[in-house]
Amino acid sequence: MTLSLIALILLTGAPCSSATSLSHDFRYTYGCYESKDVRVDVLLDDDVCGYADFSKGEIVCAMPHLPDYLKPFTKRVYEIAEHAIEHCHSVLGKAKHADSGAALQQEAPGTSIYTRYEGEDGVLNTIFCLASHFYPPTINFTWTKNEVTITEGALDHRYRHNSDGTFHRISSLSFTPREGDVYSCTVEHQALRQPLTRSWELQKTRSSLTPAAVFLAVSLVLCLMGIGAGAFFFTKQSN
Repeated sequence: MTLSLIALILLTGAPCSSATSLSHDFRYTYGCYESKDVRVDVLLDDDVCGYADFSKGEIVCAMPHLPDYLKPFTKRVYEIAEHAIEHCHSVLGKAKHADSGAALQQEAPGTSIYTRYEGEDGVLNTIFCLASHFYPPTINFTWTKNEVTITEGALDHRYRHNSDGTFHRISSLSFTPREGDVYSCTVEHQALRQPLTRSWELQKTRSSLTPAAVFLAVSLVLCLMGIGAGAFFFTKQSN
């Protein structure tokens, strides 16, 4: 079933100020789906700093170090998140009745694939598959190794908001590259006519010798051979 999303961006009040008098934009977004799920994200200067976990009954921090002046707000934000559930479904219901035949907005994703570190044969690494600027936020990642589907070591990270209302999401895979292996990430989204696939394989190690270096080495060997031959004949004639 196609999922519909109503996303509302609301300011929580005046921008927060730290002890250093630096002003920050502190707000939250929430969206609800026909599946009854609701997601609430807390944004600090347009970056997601936390999200509501309704199973734990708290705001989960998504930043390594949450500023101290924001910690007192987390309890209040969770209360807002709880109120958002009823309100969001109410808005979704009104929107469906207002224009039940309206086509759902769709934006197809762009994709890219890259690794955490430069690939080395036999060295543990992480490969990332990025799907960006898509809508609605429903997307599927599939990893394959040499055209065989793999799930071990794969992790789909949370959806992230973009400033234009679209979303991006990353899937990662922990792996140990070997020369000859081909890893692929396939992305499926309802706005795509066909799935997008990006592939990655370990680059073969190339010789570090340049043509000039090879010419120099050959010339040096020939020179040494000439000197050796000359010394041999000189010694022979002396005897």
